[in-house]
Amino acid sequence: MEKYPIFIHYPTKNKNSLNALIGALQNHLLWNQLQFFFIQKETDLLHLLTLHQRGLILLSVMTTDCEQVRSLLIKCKSVNSQAKICLGGPHISALPETFQGLADWLVRGEAEDLIQEILSYAKNDFPLVNTMILNSNHRVQLDHYSPSPVKLGIYGFIEITRGCPYGCYFCQTSTLFGTDVRHRSFEAITEYCREMKKKDLTDIRFITPNALAYGSVDGRSLNLNALFSLLERIKKIIGKSGRIFFGSFPSEIRPEFITLESIQLLKDFSDSKTLVFGGQTGSNRLLKTLHRGHTREQVFSAVDMAIQNGFQVAVDFIFGLPGENEDDEKETVQAIKKLIKLGAKVHAHSFLPLPGTHFSGVQPTPISPFLRHFLGKIARDGFLFGQWQTQEKLAQIIKKDY
Repeated sequence: MEKYPIFIHYPTKNKNSLNALIGALQNHLLWNQLQFFFIQKETDLLHLLTLHQRGLILLSVMTTDCEQVRSLLIKCKSVNSQAKICLGGPHISALPETFQGLADWLVRGEAEDLIQEILSYAKNDFPLVNTMILNSNHRVQLDHYSPSPVKLGIYGFIEITRGCPYGCYFCQTSTLFGTDVRHRSFEAITEYCREMKKKDLTDIRFITPNALAYGSVDGRSLNLNALFSLLERIKKIIGKSGRIFFGSFPSEIRPEFITLESIQLLKDFSDSKTLVFGGQTGSNRLLKTLHRGHTREQVFSAVDMAIQNGFQVAVDFIFGLPGENEDDEKETVQAIKKLIKLGAKVHAHSFLPLPGTHFSGVQPTPISPFLRHFLGKIARDGFLFGQWQTQEKLAQIIKKDY
């Protein structure tokens, strides 16, 4: 029997979320009747669609990619009008109506449970007159699904925690995944690592809003016993030649979680040479406005402690934040100077008014000539990196469209 094709648009930045989605299909009754195509290039996707009469196209949509995705969907329909289209991701979860008429299903929220239902509809050619917007009100338990489709030989980063209690006003994580944290169990994580080891895959990376929150009941406190137990078990599985990347993207660390005990844990187990901390601004006033839940002094302390213990450090900063005034900019500049003196580098971002966040639709504050000059200087000196100038332009597009 001819297998039903699943076309997965698979750009690098969406691989982790799509791995989780396809991993959720592994126990579906139809699994052995499916043929999967993981496609990075638009031209390859369009070519494949000309070779099949039916199929399901899956895309995860970020707000910054909306125009490209719209263009791609129109092309897909022009070469294969029979293929079904399902969209999800952070933008669709916040503003599904902006893709009304361009897809058969728009999934809001966590899609692992819903994708099974959608697949059954698609394969059986369930008749649709209009786009269906499906709301996932269920919070997925991570242990119910594999982090990736291992049956297809695909292994990747391990999502160990989902959800974030802080609800930072610029961030989509809490609105997309909720404020209650859910952790993947020791057993599920170590079993996945064992499978990786069998394939000689011994570089272990994680996905989490805050690496040091693993095992915490509320996501706001350290559970050193849980962290030690997890990392020790993984180290035993992967052996001396294996590496654990913990505390670097995409498993950054909140600065207030750095203590003498937690930094020692990272020294003992993490192979990340650079730790990434979320600082966001050097203004304590703005940190309160952003709902961050920490102070700039805690950022200084975390950076100092990490560097004293042999790590390199990158600190995330966001420029052009709503309500940012001249005094805030000056405090941020002074904070950055201190961090550079301590030995850190700055990972620079410009504020994006992302849909679904508290700051959705809010005007970015123009970056002043004073701050722009300073950022340029420290970039030339090798202390700053990041796509903040590109993001500054994207913010204007987002503001105009949404």
